Amino acid sequence: MDKQIKWWQVALATIVVSVLGAFSTGITKKNERKLYEQKLKQAPWAPPAKLFGPAWAVNNYFLLKALKQLLESENISDKNKLLLKQVAIWLIFFSFGYVYFQKKRPLLAAVWTLADAWLAASSFFNAVKSDKKIAFNYLPLIGWTGYAGSAAIYQALKNPDPFINTKAALN
Repeated sequence: MDKQIKWWQVALATIVVSVLGAFSTGITKKNERKLYEQKLKQAPWAPPAKLFGPAWAVNNYFLLKALKQLLESENISDKNKLLLKQVAIWLIFFSFGYVYFQKKRPLLAAVWTLADAWLAASSFFNAVKSDKKIAFNYLPLIGWTGYAGSAAIYQALKNPDPFINTKAALN
Protein backbone atom coordinates (compact mmCIF):
# COMPACT_ATOMS: atom_id res chain seq x y z
CA MET A 1 0.00 0.00 0.00
CA ASP A 2 1.35 3.43 -1.02
CA LYS A 3 1.50 5.70 2.03
CA GLN A 4 2.78 8.79 0.22
CA ILE A 5 0.62 11.86 0.28
CA LYS A 6 -0.76 12.65 -3.18
CA TRP A 7 -0.75 16.09 -4.83
CA TRP A 8 -4.56 16.26 -4.67
CA GLN A 9 -4.44 15.60 -0.92
CA VAL A 10 -2.09 18.58 -0.55
CA ALA A 11 -4.48 20.66 -2.68
CA LEU A 12 -7.46 19.58 -0.56
CA ALA A 13 -5.54 20.33 2.66
CA THR A 14 -4.70 23.76 1.20
CA ILE A 15 -8.39 24.54 0.76
CA VAL A 16 -9.20 23.37 4.30
CA VAL A 17 -6.31 25.28 5.88
CA SER A 18 -7.09 28.45 3.90
CA VAL A 19 -10.76 28.37 4.88
CA LEU A 20 -9.87 27.75 8.53
CA GLY A 21 -7.43 30.65 8.34
CA ALA A 22 -10.19 32.91 7.02
CA PHE A 23 -12.51 31.80 9.83
CA SER A 24 -9.78 32.42 12.41
CA THR A 25 -10.28 36.17 11.95
CA GLY A 26 -13.71 35.80 13.52
CA ILE A 27 -15.19 38.60 11.42
CA THR A 28 -17.01 38.98 8.17
CA LYS A 29 -15.21 39.99 5.00
CA LYS A 30 -17.13 43.28 4.88
CA ASN A 31 -15.83 44.30 8.31
CA GLU A 32 -12.36 43.04 7.39
CA ARG A 33 -12.23 45.17 4.27
CA LYS A 34 -13.63 48.19 6.11
CA LEU A 35 -10.88 48.00 8.72
CA TYR A 36 -8.18 47.27 6.17
CA GLU A 37 -9.15 49.79 3.51
CA GLN A 38 -10.75 52.65 5.44
CA LYS A 39 -9.81 52.86 9.12
CA LEU A 40 -6.06 52.32 8.98
CA LYS A 41 -3.50 54.39 7.13
CA GLN A 42 -2.02 52.08 4.52
CA ALA A 43 1.29 52.08 2.76
CA PRO A 44 0.92 53.40 -0.79
CA TRP A 45 2.23 50.00 -2.01
CA ALA A 46 -0.08 47.92 0.21
CA PRO A 47 -1.91 45.19 -1.71
CA PRO A 48 -5.70 45.35 -2.04
CA ALA A 49 -7.55 43.30 0.59
CA LYS A 50 -8.97 40.94 -2.05
CA LEU A 51 -5.44 39.77 -2.92
CA PHE A 52 -4.79 38.26 0.52
CA GLY A 53 -7.00 35.17 0.11
CA PRO A 54 -5.39 33.99 -3.14
CA ALA A 55 -1.90 34.88 -1.92
CA TRP A 56 -2.36 32.82 1.22
CA ALA A 57 -3.84 29.92 -0.71
CA VAL A 58 -0.63 29.84 -2.79
CA ASN A 59 1.55 30.19 0.32
CA ASN A 60 -0.38 27.44 2.11
CA TYR A 61 -0.11 25.09 -0.84
CA PHE A 62 3.67 25.39 -0.99
CA LEU A 63 4.04 25.18 2.80
CA LEU A 64 1.98 22.00 2.85
CA LYS A 65 4.00 20.66 -0.08
CA ALA A 66 7.21 21.37 1.89
CA LEU A 67 5.70 19.63 4.92
CA LYS A 68 4.75 16.62 2.79
CA GLN A 69 8.28 16.38 1.41
CA LEU A 70 9.80 16.80 4.87
CA LEU A 71 7.65 14.03 6.31
CA GLU A 72 8.43 11.68 3.41
CA SER A 73 12.19 12.35 3.37
CA GLU A 74 14.68 10.58 5.55
CA ASN A 75 17.87 12.35 4.47
CA ILE A 76 17.19 15.95 5.48
CA SER A 77 19.62 17.62 7.81
CA ASP A 78 17.88 19.97 10.23
CA LYS A 79 14.61 18.09 9.67
CA ASN A 80 13.47 18.69 13.26
CA LYS A 81 14.32 22.41 12.99
CA LEU A 82 12.34 22.64 9.78
CA LEU A 83 9.35 20.88 11.34
CA LEU A 84 9.45 23.22 14.36
CA LYS A 85 9.60 26.22 12.04
CA GLN A 86 6.58 24.84 10.17
CA VAL A 87 4.68 24.72 13.48
CA ALA A 88 5.66 28.33 14.21
CA ILE A 89 4.63 29.45 10.70
CA TRP A 90 1.22 27.80 11.13
CA LEU A 91 0.76 29.35 14.59
CA ILE A 92 1.40 32.78 13.09
CA PHE A 93 -0.96 32.07 10.20
CA PHE A 94 -3.83 30.99 12.45
CA SER A 95 -3.35 33.75 15.05
CA PHE A 96 -2.73 36.68 12.70
CA GLY A 97 -6.41 37.42 12.05
CA TYR A 98 -7.12 37.53 15.76
CA VAL A 99 -4.19 39.86 16.49
CA TYR A 100 -4.88 42.17 13.57
CA PHE A 101 -8.65 42.20 13.14
CA GLN A 102 -9.98 41.32 16.59
CA LYS A 103 -7.42 43.08 18.77
CA LYS A 104 -6.62 45.81 16.21
CA ARG A 105 -2.90 45.60 16.88
CA PRO A 106 -0.99 47.00 13.89
CA LEU A 107 2.30 46.81 15.82
CA LEU A 108 1.86 43.13 16.65
CA ALA A 109 0.65 42.45 13.11
CA ALA A 110 3.96 43.86 11.84
CA VAL A 111 5.88 41.68 14.32
CA TRP A 112 3.86 38.61 13.24
CA THR A 113 4.50 39.35 9.55
CA LEU A 114 8.22 39.92 10.02
CA ALA A 115 8.51 36.79 12.17
CA ASP A 116 6.78 34.84 9.40
CA ALA A 117 9.24 36.26 6.86
CA TRP A 118 12.19 35.32 9.07
CA LEU A 119 10.86 31.79 9.62
CA ALA A 120 10.33 31.30 5.89
CA ALA A 121 13.80 32.62 5.01
CA SER A 122 15.55 30.60 7.69
CA SER A 123 13.59 27.50 6.63
CA PHE A 124 14.75 28.08 3.06
CA PHE A 125 18.39 28.31 4.17
CA ASN A 126 18.11 25.24 6.42
CA ALA A 127 16.47 23.20 3.66
CA VAL A 128 18.66 24.29 0.74
CA LYS A 129 21.64 22.47 2.29
CA SER A 130 19.96 19.08 1.89
CA ASP A 131 17.09 19.37 -0.57
CA LYS A 132 16.55 22.24 -2.98
CA LYS A 133 13.06 20.96 -3.88
CA ILE A 134 11.94 21.43 -0.30
CA ALA A 135 13.74 24.77 -0.02
CA PHE A 136 12.05 26.27 -3.08
CA ASN A 137 8.64 25.70 -1.48
CA TYR A 138 9.45 28.51 0.97
CA LEU A 139 10.04 31.12 -1.76
CA PRO A 140 6.38 32.20 -2.16
CA LEU A 141 6.10 32.84 1.59
CA ILE A 142 9.41 34.71 1.64
CA GLY A 143 8.24 36.92 -1.22
CA TRP A 144 4.79 37.57 0.20
CA THR A 145 5.83 38.22 3.81
CA GLY A 146 8.77 40.35 2.71
CA TYR A 147 6.43 42.52 0.65
CA ALA A 148 3.64 42.50 3.25
CA GLY A 149 6.16 43.09 6.03
CA SER A 150 7.26 46.39 4.53
CA ALA A 151 3.62 47.51 4.34
CA ALA A 152 3.00 46.26 7.90
CA ILE A 153 5.92 48.31 9.24
CA TYR A 154 4.54 51.40 7.52
CA GLN A 155 1.10 50.69 8.95
CA ALA A 156 2.47 50.12 12.47
CA LEU A 157 4.30 53.45 12.35
CA LYS A 158 1.41 55.44 10.84
CA ASN A 159 -1.44 54.16 13.05
CA PRO A 160 -2.15 54.19 16.77
CA ASP A 161 -2.24 50.89 18.60
CA PRO A 162 -5.43 51.16 20.71
CA PHE A 163 -4.78 47.95 22.59
CA ILE A 164 -1.63 49.31 24.22
CA ASN A 165 -2.83 52.90 23.97
CA THR A 166 -0.03 54.32 21.84
CA LYS A 167 -0.21 57.08 19.27
CA ALA A 168 1.12 56.76 15.75
CA ALA A 169 4.91 57.06 15.74
CA LEU A 170 4.86 58.88 12.38
CA ASN A 171 2.25 61.26 11.08
